[in-house]
Amino acid sequence: MLLPEEITKVLIVGSKEHLKDTIDILYSVECVHPIDFSAEEEGFSLGTPMPVASEISAKLLKLRALEKDMGVEREEVADKIEVSQIRKDLDSAISTLSKEISEALEKKNQLTSKLQELDSTRKQVEPFASLPLDLEMYRGYSFLVVFTGFVKSISEEDLTGKIKNFELFLSPDKRFLALFVAKEEAAEAQKLLVQNGYMEYLPPRLDGSPEKVISTLDGEIASVKAKIEEAESHIASLRERYQSFMLASDEELSIQVEKAELPLRMGATEHAFVLDGWVPTKNVLALQKALDEKVGTGCHLEVLETVPRRMHIHPEEAKPGTEKIHVVEEPPSKLSPGKTIGKFSFLTELISIPKYNELDPTNILSITFPLFFGLMVGDLAYGVAFSILGYIGLRKCRTSEWRVIATMLFFGGIWATIFGLFLFGEAFGMHFGPQWVAHGGESIEELKELYPLGNELSWSSMLGTALPQLGMLSKLHDVKIFLFATLFIGLAHLAIGFILGIYNKNKQHGLKDAFFEKMGWLMILFGLFLVLLFMVNMLIQPISWMGFPAVDLYIYIGLGLIIPGIIIAYIGEGGGAILELPALFTNVLSYSRLAAIGMSKAGMAMAFNMIAIEMLAPAGGAMLLFAIVVFMIGHLTIFMLAVISAGLHSVRLHYVELFTKFYTGGGTKFSPLRIVRKYTTER
Repeated sequence: MLLPEEITKVLIVGSKEHLKDTIDILYSVECVHPIDFSAEEEGFSLGTPMPVASEISAKLLKLRALEKDMGVEREEVADKIEVSQIRKDLDSAISTLSKEISEALEKKNQLTSKLQELDSTRKQVEPFASLPLDLEMYRGYSFLVVFTGFVKSISEEDLTGKIKNFELFLSPDKRFLALFVAKEEAAEAQKLLVQNGYMEYLPPRLDGSPEKVISTLDGEIASVKAKIEEAESHIASLRERYQSFMLASDEELSIQVEKAELPLRMGATEHAFVLDGWVPTKNVLALQKALDEKVGTGCHLEVLETVPRRMHIHPEEAKPGTEKIHVVEEPPSKLSPGKTIGKFSFLTELISIPKYNELDPTNILSITFPLFFGLMVGDLAYGVAFSILGYIGLRKCRTSEWRVIATMLFFGGIWATIFGLFLFGEAFGMHFGPQWVAHGGESIEELKELYPLGNELSWSSMLGTALPQLGMLSKLHDVKIFLFATLFIGLAHLAIGFILGIYNKNKQHGLKDAFFEKMGWLMILFGLFLVLLFMVNMLIQPISWMGFPAVDLYIYIGLGLIIPGIIIAYIGEGGGAILELPALFTNVLSYSRLAAIGMSKAGMAMAFNMIAIEMLAPAGGAMLLFAIVVFMIGHLTIFMLAVISAGLHSVRLHYVELFTKFYTGGGTKFSPLRIVRKYTTER
């Protein structure tokens, strides 16, 4: 669960007559991660697809072309279809589908072309509707030339005196014209028109009034559009009728193609095949048993090696003469985080897949990520809202990205509820119990006598009854405790990171490397923290109230850890370790953002509460309604900011502060041969 599962490398060799049965078994056991065959191995060539591959691929391509034409989308279907039914009906169904869909699409395409033609003709006639002439009057003259088109501006005065015989028709806006001139004056007329920005626009070869022609065209266009809608409706009905079958057929054909092309990842001779693969060690016997039962002597499984955790992944990293180092090919990482923890795997994989010989950080991330989120929010009302929203998201969302957000909201909301109820005792930024704050010289006892329900806004003062004091801290009044607590959390979180780093290094390279590369940093971390406590006690604020005994000794203990820690880190990592010392200090301080985000949220909530409850609501009437609006918008804004800020900073504390202490990543995800059916079922 913490480490990827132990992996064994196996070699599967068999005769080609048993290739199909062997492939079926490999897919059925779902535990073989194939290794692509290297064509450089002597005596072997790269395998070729099974003979049925081309036939199945052709069917799949044809089917997908039909899906594209029909606009089939890969969505959920109500019922899965039996594979046997698909295999039985596939050929006839594709033939029927192809015929029906082709006819429907051809009809639609013809109508669409007709519509485009009618639209084009209508646009061609439109300008002539502004002139008082029938369309046949623009053609058929022997001694006249007709100019029709657009101009910038022109009038009869522009032509008079320059052309003797002409007749000019202008549209109401003077931008479109029809000019009739004698043939011998056509050149001069054209010259004048060009000077006025003439752009020729020829009339369509139609007869009759342009208005009547347009009216007729509009009727035809409406009729064609209705027929197109009818054709689309027919296609939609075909899509609705055949979509489930097409998706199921696509899935089944894709599976068959994948199986038929698996030999491309194998080595082959004239009569045999060979496949290297990774198998979880616990599944090797089951694989052997399945091959023996189904193929018998036609296929042989040989266990090559169970991969140890301590190894050098790359041969060039191996140190000659070191017997303890085992040089092997890097196996894939098969992670088994469990159903609940697995919801956070996306956050780990977003960075990188864990290597075979290192801990999966998803386990620690699944605990501390929602815990940090909840601590930064720390409010009963927001926590309940987050949990409900996250629960709905987990039920409805299907994509990995949205499910991660829903997971963060659900589990983070639970922690926010717990912290809001028992640590901070507040909802919507207001404490449950009465709150007394001394603004002058009066004591708290005096304030309690004067204000039984507190002199600060709280649920008790607002409801007029004393509610129990559920929380232990106030984000805005107990700032020092809150900040110190977050630094302790940072210390613990980083210490866990270094301890996990020691474990990883020990697994990978042995205890000696683990000690020099990680133990030194762990000592420096605790030493720095003790020195920090000493400096705070001496220079800023006595910390005896926090229950720390013998603070004066912290400087000696701290230096006693830091100095040997630096020496150990220097031996392990060289001079770079000295340069990284300040980074460790900033890593610890980064956790103060847990308090900063919580305080900023509490401050904003207090401001909105004072405006809405203390300033606006007491005026009553319309101001009461305005107060409700301010309260809702204010807290909705805080709610949204809490999702963004708490989520992002919690991610940052893990990626930047924690993961760098123990996690390298760069592994390969275990991806076995398996059949995933979404639209089909197989008995």
